[in-house]
Amino acid sequence: CHDHKYDPIPQRDYYRFSAILQSAYDPYDWVKPTERNLKIALEEERAAVAKWNTPIEAEIKALEQEGERAAKPVREQILTQRLSALPESVRADLAKAAATAEKDRTDLQKYLAEKFESVLKISDEDLGKASPEYGQGAAKRRKELAALRARLKAKPEIRALYEMGGEPSPVYLLRRGDANTLGEPVAPGTPSALRVGLKPYVVSPPFEGATGRRLGLARWLTQPEHPLTARVLVNRMWMHHFGRGIVASVSNFGKTGVAPSHPELLDWLATEFVREGWSLKKLHRLMVTSRAYRQSSQVSPAAHAADADNLLFSRMPLRRMDAEQLHDSILAVSGQLDLKPFGEPVAVETAPGGEVMAKASEQGWRRAIYVLQRRTTPPTMMEVFDQPPMTPNCIERSYSTVSTQALQMMNSEMIRERARFLAGRLIDEHPSDRARQVESLYQRALARKPSAAESAAALADLDRLTTYWREHLDTKRSAGPRELDARWSALGSLCHAILSSAEFLYVE
Repeated sequence: CHDHKYDPIPQRDYYRFSAILQSAYDPYDWVKPTERNLKIALEEERAAVAKWNTPIEAEIKALEQEGERAAKPVREQILTQRLSALPESVRADLAKAAATAEKDRTDLQKYLAEKFESVLKISDEDLGKASPEYGQGAAKRRKELAALRARLKAKPEIRALYEMGGEPSPVYLLRRGDANTLGEPVAPGTPSALRVGLKPYVVSPPFEGATGRRLGLARWLTQPEHPLTARVLVNRMWMHHFGRGIVASVSNFGKTGVAPSHPELLDWLATEFVREGWSLKKLHRLMVTSRAYRQSSQVSPAAHAADADNLLFSRMPLRRMDAEQLHDSILAVSGQLDLKPFGEPVAVETAPGGEVMAKASEQGWRRAIYVLQRRTTPPTMMEVFDQPPMTPNCIERSYSTVSTQALQMMNSEMIRERARFLAGRLIDEHPSDRARQVESLYQRALARKPSAAESAAALADLDRLTTYWREHLDTKRSAGPRELDARWSALGSLCHAILSSAEFLYVE
């Protein structure tokens, strides 16, 4: 609605830039985001899914029609009873409105349907109360429908942004941002402050029927001389590896953002990135093999005195694993991580205690990247450890340290079971050698051997835990199995403690 107050972005630039996206997001040729799907599979893959789904969909349709036939007489009975309590002058009109589909109703019928909604609207609960026989049949059909729908394979489609085809509607400068106050028309274009020294933005349709507006933007952004694209990307990647960007305000390179701590390093990384053909893999390798990345996180008195807040990256910052890294690490250490790539998302389930977790595959549990993400059912462990919420934008992950994280590690059924499984593996490998079990546990979980003191403390803890579990296990069992269960449960408790330790959770 006005020129930007801090950065050199006039109002006209905003509407020029929005015109670039008008070919895909056209308010006069609108498609709901949930309906913007692109077929991505091969023809034979789509045919295989259709062949599988067609008979199931036919069964679903038959069951739904059966339900409609069963509901019709009960619905008519309820409607007749309700209409009998109304004045005779409106009964016939209401009955006619009820028998007419919503899209075919006249204005009068729409008015009556809204006015007498409580009369015409008949829910499944109303049908079940009026006819217990129908209610029993409806409950059975719902179970059968749920089972059938669960068998359906997802169509090989993805939601995507694509051009709507044809010439987009014109874009106007809106005076004071008011959609009813049109100014002069504007053409697609890029911010005027970023044109010096750059090749101009050019619209070049790649094929007939395409506008070429977004392709022109992509080419303009990725020209080697662009002052922002490479810098923004390498800065964000630096943040992922080091916990903080060279420009700490990773989403703001403007005047109100934070100045870079190492401007020459930022420039050099950006030019190297472009010189290597915009290769992300090479950029990752460059960062993780650097001396800066390979530093210890130990803080020396000299480093603390010279760089207390680590603004100069004088040491590697101590950081906690991301939620997905923690999820996968627990599974990897326990030996239950399924490394199979690709495929459909993994469904989640809610345990009796309310914990939401991923369902297991035949080979164990798949990586967190494959777990189905819904705002209504986020996996509990990943939500507690600051996995970004399913909202449009996550500029930067938050890292909190709160009591719910410790409680999750302590009480999670998923983590307890992984710890017990890990204990079972250690017992299988070293059946009667507790010292070797402790040593193997440290090597698996902490990537090091235990010190003599740690080993002695762990063995003493195992003795106490075994006594505890021996007393708390079912006394009806024979002595032999109960003793084995006690030793297994004791080692499982030790594994649980190691998996919940700060040394496991944090990357030094």
